[in-house]
Amino acid sequence: MRIGLVCPYNFYRPGGVQICIREMAEELRKRGHYIRIIAPKPRKLPDVVDDDVILIGNSAELKAFATKVDVGASVSNTKLEQILTEHQFDVIHFHEPGLPFLSMQLVGLSSAAHVATLHATLPQGMVTKSYQTLMRPVAKYINTRVDVISAVSPVAEATGRVYIPDATITIVPNGIKLKDYKPKAPVKRSAGPKTIVYVGRLEKRKGVKYLLEAFALLRTEHNARLIIAGQGDLRPTLEAYVDKHDIKGVTFKGYVSEDEKITLMQKADLYCSPAPYGESFGIVLLEAMAAGTVVVAGNNPGYASVMTGKGRLSLVNPESTVDFAQRLELMLYDEEVRSLWLKWAKQHVEQFDYVKVVDQYEALYKKALRTRKARTT
Repeated sequence: MRIGLVCPYNFYRPGGVQICIREMAEELRKRGHYIRIIAPKPRKLPDVVDDDVILIGNSAELKAFATKVDVGASVSNTKLEQILTEHQFDVIHFHEPGLPFLSMQLVGLSSAAHVATLHATLPQGMVTKSYQTLMRPVAKYINTRVDVISAVSPVAEATGRVYIPDATITIVPNGIKLKDYKPKAPVKRSAGPKTIVYVGRLEKRKGVKYLLEAFALLRTEHNARLIIAGQGDLRPTLEAYVDKHDIKGVTFKGYVSEDEKITLMQKADLYCSPAPYGESFGIVLLEAMAAGTVVVAGNNPGYASVMTGKGRLSLVNPESTVDFAQRLELMLYDEEVRSLWLKWAKQHVEQFDYVKVVDQYEALYKKALRTRKARTT
């Protein structure tokens, strides 16, 4: 098949949707499919643009729900028509189709089979009538031109149903490349203080301040360490908080490469992602599981959709400092609980390997082709 994968964001900025598209493209390419990624041209071009990436139009930075995203601005229809003519896609797969403006333009011009995937969730209380009023005209336009709709989790599905309540939506989870995260040999962790690792953006919705508060309480009983990797607007505020409260054992590493992230996860005694809201899935939790590392996570609905069964031991209200600190202590120091959890995680994470996830998307592509053929005959 000739497949176009549409990314609404700056493809070269870190993010879950970008990772999903990148990994899907690699796996689909291995299977012999012709792949092109279509994304808005970022304000700052990377040094190298991959041959299979088509950058068009431009992007603008938006801040919404305590996070920043680069989304595409309007593109010339003539340019889009040239791309469609040149590449003759059988299937175009729109990720976050409701975001302006690239998907709306493409879906109106393309005669290929169309697949749409919903990734996003909204913080509790944000699904308002004004949001419905905004999204329903967009959804009405796109929904009539899409052949198959999927969502990465029940949470993302529920957000989508605010504006497409009657649509048929198939759940296809996000995935990870398991072989990249699984240790190649047994990991020798330090015999010194136990280490907690966080990797991600330093912004409000990620809840890192709650982690610092719980870690400070944990330190009153245990000589643990906390490594915080990642950048964001809140880094100076978080560093100032550590200094003000004299919290020992905290290291801010800043941005880390993918290889450095994997090494941090594999050597950690515990991985913590304390986001209280704004998560539709939990790719980073799967990465830690695959790395063989115990997880503690915020009990938001997206993470809860991943941490099922014995994984529910990991979920905690990050705003409850005492409960949070106690859960960190349990998952760090109770070897019986850790062993039980790791056994569960090793089996649970296998279903999220991208080989299996792409199997599901290939099936949706074939379904979309059949649906489109039936529409046009």
